[in-house]
Amino acid sequence: MAAAPTHKFQAPKGTRDFFPEDMAIRRHVEGIWRSVSIDHGFDEIEGPTFEHLELYTAKSGDGIVSELFSFRRAGGETDYALRPEFTPTLARMAAARGAALARPTKWFCIPNHYRAERPQRGRLREFIQWNVDVLGDETAAADADVIAVGAGVLDRMGLTPAITQIRISHRGAVSNILRHLGVADDRLQAVFELLDRRDKMDAASFDERAATIGLDGDTVARLNDVTRRAFAL
Repeated sequence: MAAAPTHKFQAPKGTRDFFPEDMAIRRHVEGIWRSVSIDHGFDEIEGPTFEHLELYTAKSGDGIVSELFSFRRAGGETDYALRPEFTPTLARMAAARGAALARPTKWFCIPNHYRAERPQRGRLREFIQWNVDVLGDETAAADADVIAVGAGVLDRMGLTPAITQIRISHRGAVSNILRHLGVADDRLQAVFELLDRRDKMDAASFDERAATIGLDGDTVARLNDVTRRAFAL
């Protein structure tokens, strides 16, 4: 029998231990994700836990580096990063298949992700995420496929329409709302990026950042009112 350690180690902050009872629940949920995805015609994929750092900076700029667990192997010259999301890997894998990729292609995965952020409720440094993607189909049918898979999972878990709700976000509709609020087309992308980070910022920081991209106080107030009412639906 191994001797008990003299120092009590704890799991790194922002991570979770899965004891047998926890793992049983996790595997049950993952099993539902997997079986429903397959039933809807999606094929499972997986990629490496870490990628070249450039894969993420090419999409989001150097500012994302502070949000990643990045590293360089001793004696090496290449920078890597633990994956914070799967979309860049998905795009890389699709590009590798090129013209040989079927259209549409329906893929899903259940990978671990990592982000070097301050842990908070609902946002851990290591987390599992179910991803469902349709490639090569720009019609509403692709959206319907993904929504149907989500609804199928809720149904198989016993979560009926009486206690669940599916909310749909549409970038085009949001763009029109922003234009109506007076946001110029050349500022739309900056506003979308700001909205994506909204849940990570306090109200003062949000207002300050909004001002730096050219939104005046009245526009910010109207934007807050619109988003507050949307989330209240």
